[in-house]
Amino acid sequence: MTTAAPSGSNSYALLRAAEAVTNWRALAMSALAGLAFFLFLALSGWLAKSSVLLGGLFFLLSLVLGLVGYSSVGIVLMRRSQGQDIGLVDAFLQALFTVHRLLGLAVLLFLAFVGLALATLLVLAVCKIPGLGPLVYSVAFPILTVILGLTTAGMFYVVMPLAAPAIWSGNTIWETAARMLVIVRQRLLPVITQLVILSLLVLFLSGVVTFVLMTGYMTTLGLSSAVGINASGNAMGMVQSMMLGGMGGMGGMGGLGGLGGYGMDGATSYFGAFAFATGLLFTVGMIIPFLTFINGTCLIYLQTIEGLHFDAAEEQLRGHVDEAKRRAQEARERASAKLQEVKAAQRAPQEAAPTAPAASVAPAAAATPAATARACASCHAPLAADDVFCGECGAKNPL
Repeated sequence: MTTAAPSGSNSYALLRAAEAVTNWRALAMSALAGLAFFLFLALSGWLAKSSVLLGGLFFLLSLVLGLVGYSSVGIVLMRRSQGQDIGLVDAFLQALFTVHRLLGLAVLLFLAFVGLALATLLVLAVCKIPGLGPLVYSVAFPILTVILGLTTAGMFYVVMPLAAPAIWSGNTIWETAARMLVIVRQRLLPVITQLVILSLLVLFLSGVVTFVLMTGYMTTLGLSSAVGINASGNAMGMVQSMMLGGMGGMGGMGGLGGLGGYGMDGATSYFGAFAFATGLLFTVGMIIPFLTFINGTCLIYLQTIEGLHFDAAEEQLRGHVDEAKRRAQEARERASAKLQEVKAAQRAPQEAAPTAPAASVAPAAAATPAATARACASCHAPLAADDVFCGECGAKNPL
């Protein structure tokens, strides 16, 4: 899909972002993904105590699992924004088999930023030329400022929030990159405006959720104290007892270190329940802004690509990639040819060296029969090379 079919703007109104909290599939996927992520994160911390390598491996696995869960939630919300529904298992499988696209796009984004930084440093190095340097710097400085500013804005306000929805729509890495380039070139300011509105909406919802939860939290905590359950006070008491117990271990107050497990046996269970409930409420409070932001980015992406054509950008990007591959192949072929030339030059002396001794040995071998072919002139008995008299008949023979 290279062209976005136009549709009514009202169907993708940004205010619909808050409807994500009514999507039970997104809520269930968020709960499952968060639970799996924190379980693997806790498991990595526990394994790190015995093996740092194994703990680090599970930590990386936790990050990948969190990214897969994030993509699963995004896929559910993207399908809902497109007027479709998808099952939890299908969303998880699609996220699992497309998570490499998010990682590949992140690597591509990093390489692009590094390339831009190197190009900027090269231009600034040219500005060090004596005499002409200040003049070049006066022109290069504002140009570099605009280029770096637009690039940074494009990365933070377009690529980072909208690349994931593009991948959730089924696009590949290069198709997503082409879409991001077109959006940056043609609709950068509208996207920034919509993201600012989305941020304000998320901030407002976070404030409402915080007000609701904190009101109920403090009221429930007060009513708990009225019936004799002072969970927060017990927590403070446990902390104080632990501190006093640690001081007692240093001398003078050792008796306080063993007062029934810091003296709080009866309150430990309430403290655990209080901590669990607080963490659960915090997680629930974070889910609502989280889902609102993801759904908002999906809606912004769908609204932004209306009427845009991506054929030219995809062809241009594909041409750059093919050109880079061709140059890399030519460089490999030149390096291979040069390596073969070096190997051939190294083998030539080694193959020519053994032929010279063979040629010098041949005359010696030919001369040996001539030197050992002497015989006595009288009895024809064989003589050595330095024999003057025959050992058989005693006749004198010339050397």
